[in-house]
Amino acid sequence: MVAEVFSAMIQGIEGQIVKIQVDISNGLPNFNMIGYLSNEVKESKERVRTALNNIGVLLPPKRISVNFAPADFRKCGTSFDIGVAAAILLAMDFVPETYIKDTLFVGELSLNGQICPISGVLPIVVAASKRGIKRCIVTQENVAEASFVEQMEVIGCRNLEELFFYLKHGYIINDDSGEILENSGNISEDSGKGLRNGKECTVQDVEKSQEILEGTRSLNLKSTVLVKDILENADEDKISVTDFSEVKGQVMAKRAMEIAAAGYHNLMLGGPPGVGKSMLASCISGIMPQMTTEEMIDTTIIYSAKGLLKDSFSLITKRPFRNPSLAVTQAGMFGGGMTPQPGEISLAHHGILFLDEFPEYKREIIEMLRVPLEKHEISIVRKEQTLTFPADFLLSVCANSCPCGYYPMDKCRCTYRQIVKYQNRISGPILDRIDLFVRCEEIGYEALTSNSKEESSADIRKRVSKAWEIQKERFVQSTTLFNGRMNKNEVEIYCKLDGEGQQLMKEAFSVFQLTGRSYFKILKVARTIADLEGSYDIKIRHVEEALYFRQKGEGRVKVR
Repeated sequence: MVAEVFSAMIQGIEGQIVKIQVDISNGLPNFNMIGYLSNEVKESKERVRTALNNIGVLLPPKRISVNFAPADFRKCGTSFDIGVAAAILLAMDFVPETYIKDTLFVGELSLNGQICPISGVLPIVVAASKRGIKRCIVTQENVAEASFVEQMEVIGCRNLEELFFYLKHGYIINDDSGEILENSGNISEDSGKGLRNGKECTVQDVEKSQEILEGTRSLNLKSTVLVKDILENADEDKISVTDFSEVKGQVMAKRAMEIAAAGYHNLMLGGPPGVGKSMLASCISGIMPQMTTEEMIDTTIIYSAKGLLKDSFSLITKRPFRNPSLAVTQAGMFGGGMTPQPGEISLAHHGILFLDEFPEYKREIIEMLRVPLEKHEISIVRKEQTLTFPADFLLSVCANSCPCGYYPMDKCRCTYRQIVKYQNRISGPILDRIDLFVRCEEIGYEALTSNSKEESSADIRKRVSKAWEIQKERFVQSTTLFNGRMNKNEVEIYCKLDGEGQQLMKEAFSVFQLTGRSYFKILKVARTIADLEGSYDIKIRHVEEALYFRQKGEGRVKVR
């Protein structure tokens, strides 16, 4: 008989279910693994053989064939180990099929039989649930993450011995207390109750699970269970964010950041060194409203696939703020590698991507931002597959106007050629994709030492939240979420100008030599400014402010 079990791997940020088939037949002793495997999967053979041997299970001197199906994509990672072990135990008739059927096995084996945690358990379990698999066996360290999917029964095993015992008996016994920790969920006809993850479950629970397996219920994450914890942690997450009240002066820069946060508009901060550009940029996440549960889940899945979650599973509750170094590679920024993984722009999904000293990044890194800034996703193309990673982020950059940073001030030491060369590192198409430009001015001694109270991030966040609510109602029938993400048709519907506004934009189009893209971006920004004011119509003052932040000469890093 051919033994079959389910296992899985991470493909991008999604789980890919794999069926492991084991056949043990007469012939020359051989342990062969097939199915388009990477080296780390091929090495699983020795890990499994040694781990089984160390718990007293000797492989028979026969021909052992292990197939990973389907064979049309490359199998990568170390998550198949316990699946291979379980399939071999089933093929040797050491365990019944009862607790293997409809069960997913994911985990890496050490040589002594310990089950090691893996990355990407959350997207793997989500994929398994959609496939109709009702039970998942992982290591204890991955239990919390796997349990986030509501309809999945999660079994935590510390080692191969516990796995072997569970597959034979359907439960695990705590070595210290003798308490039954896990049960398959079998129901007694007499009592109508059983154990599920150490807790009582009823016949109704089983019926509900059956409905899910039959496709009559949709995938549901345990978001309601975690809401309380999410709300409790939200305020704690805000503590580490720099507050706007700590920033002296820079009124126009603060205003630009408020508009950027309210409509998800890309922002560039200019100005000489030491005026607080980086400090201001670190404040923006503090004025953005709390993430929705859906956004938390989306972001957590990305971080899980990347292997960036903490040892104990923790839902990502605050908006990511990614600040990659100047030495970041293309793969590190946009995703890729031998086994493609998400990059910084995907880790900034639903959050902020902050690039300090923007012109100092490699030219190819800067230019490759064009596509994700337009499509809000990035595709990694390989010979065998194409993976698409989400990348819907707010871009915030800081840029000096010359190598020394003081142009056009008198103390600038750079030559004209140096200034032009430095500013040309940022191409026109990239600048065209930025919505707001503002120059941070030097702060005088009096303003720096003043005891005047600055507006707090909490006060600004209230206005931004109201603007978000307006946009939520506006786009209730659309996939669009923010003004900065409106398409051309939506701009024509929601960004209508009166006669004065149209005349002003006509003059600005000629004087400032606007492109079609920059024209629509100005309208989007004006729409956000009107929302912050609570105005249904876009007034001429809203257009004037949008033009101010679009064509501020020193802020746009352009030689005059």
